[in-house]
Amino acid sequence: TVSRGATSAIVLLKPSATDAERRDVTGWLRSQGIHVDRDRASIHAMSVSGPRAALAHAFDTTFVRQRVSGRTAVVPARALSVPSGLNAVQSVAGLVDTDAAVPTTVAAPQTSDDCAAYWGQKLSADWPASVKVDHRSNALCGYGPQRLRAIHELPQDATGQGATIAIVAAFDDDSVEANTNTYSAASKMQGFRPGQYTHHAPQDPDTSRCGGPSAWTTEQHLDVQAAHAIAPDANIEYWGAGSCSTQSLYSRILDAAEAPSAPDVISLSFGADEDLDTAADRTLLNRVLVEAASRGISVFASTGNDGDNSLAGDHAEGPGVNSPASSPYVTAVGGTSTGLDADDHIAVEAGWETQTRFAHNGAIIPPGFIYGAGGGESKYYPRPSWQRSLSASGTGRLMPDVSSLADPNTGFTIYSPVDGKPSYEAHGGTSLATPMVASTVAVAKARSHRRIGLASPAFYALAGTPALRDVTPASAATWYRRSKDTGQLWLETLYLWDTKPQTLQSGAGWDEVTGLGVPTGSAFLERFGAQR
Repeated sequence: TVSRGATSAIVLLKPSATDAERRDVTGWLRSQGIHVDRDRASIHAMSVSGPRAALAHAFDTTFVRQRVSGRTAVVPARALSVPSGLNAVQSVAGLVDTDAAVPTTVAAPQTSDDCAAYWGQKLSADWPASVKVDHRSNALCGYGPQRLRAIHELPQDATGQGATIAIVAAFDDDSVEANTNTYSAASKMQGFRPGQYTHHAPQDPDTSRCGGPSAWTTEQHLDVQAAHAIAPDANIEYWGAGSCSTQSLYSRILDAAEAPSAPDVISLSFGADEDLDTAADRTLLNRVLVEAASRGISVFASTGNDGDNSLAGDHAEGPGVNSPASSPYVTAVGGTSTGLDADDHIAVEAGWETQTRFAHNGAIIPPGFIYGAGGGESKYYPRPSWQRSLSASGTGRLMPDVSSLADPNTGFTIYSPVDGKPSYEAHGGTSLATPMVASTVAVAKARSHRRIGLASPAFYALAGTPALRDVTPASAATWYRRSKDTGQLWLETLYLWDTKPQTLQSGAGWDEVTGLGVPTGSAFLERFGAQR
């Protein structure tokens, strides 16, 4: 058993609990040596902490260490119970203690030493004859901020003036604003006005976990710089959780939703296999998301970068999907591979599911799949009404709902610390797609002044219209060359697009890689939320 150390949890109360019953629960917790840190009345819950032994005694269990979805976790050995008189307690979230969530950003292995500024600007003469595709280019060096807006075909005057974008992740790097302003000046775009960017560091971060702050600083820079690129006049608020545990991150979403700034959107670029959430964790998450929606806040979450998850962690049971994106109360964001030409028009686009090949002979590099947007069917959440026409098979919530740029080989250049020194580096992942979609929705809300909480039904009302750009497979690939300094035997690699390297592939209409497609142009800004 594991009994040492302190831990924390969230006691979920029945929504019908009276004030007297809440006082009884508080008194009992304190009598057990458990501290009530915060009353989260809006979601009928209490944040609590104390010695692990005290929580074990209070809830009549013990804690043991075991493997859960490929990760080491400290978990209750048996079902929790409370004294019979405490009828107000429904369940307890957060008692499966593990470093659950990870950032969903992906860096190009290293900027290709023959990268292209735009699609087709450069093309290696050493392309193998055995690999025949219609659209070819050397890997792109990384789009700048202005070019990122071209992915969504945003008009010049759509800048997000009056909107507020909230971003939630773990920890906090206080250099983000300065680095973003340095990048903005170098890119000849506006930086942050005084007070336009605010960041909320966690009070007691557990820097011994989750890779520590250095493992999350790239994510924070990517989220903030992508959001600022899409909506340069919008206010941005960053909320750092004290760790990557589900209860810490889910509680921080609530902090962002209840903030006086009243954000229009919340962007979540992290995730973990949905099997890591307990039933109580899912109740906590959904209460938080419903509270956000009730305040007119749209929440977006990345679907991950491991495709159908069959190669991620301990997945002998087959494909899976990620939380929090799998909740029907969040809008799940998938990914695309998108090549812009010299005039910022889309030259080629497909779903982001990538197969790698040796460039010297075209042979597949085992296992074939390297990365791609997550998608599929939830095991835990039923299919919401707005998705019931998508598939005759299954009854679970399907994801993603929409998508944007995610392929790091057609990615976004950010300016963030690398080995402690700010550097330019191309990144992708559904971590990029999520703040792009969230910020585009914030721009739409600022223009229309429509009050919209959960965004998904408004997206499905636009299915098949010019407001959403449908994404289908393209015969395309990029050429990538690593520096000789890497010491690898084969320096050149081909990245083939959307060839179904696992079970996922884009397709006409809704699909498990790109959802309904990419929010696009004035049509989206004008129509989003008009039909509900």
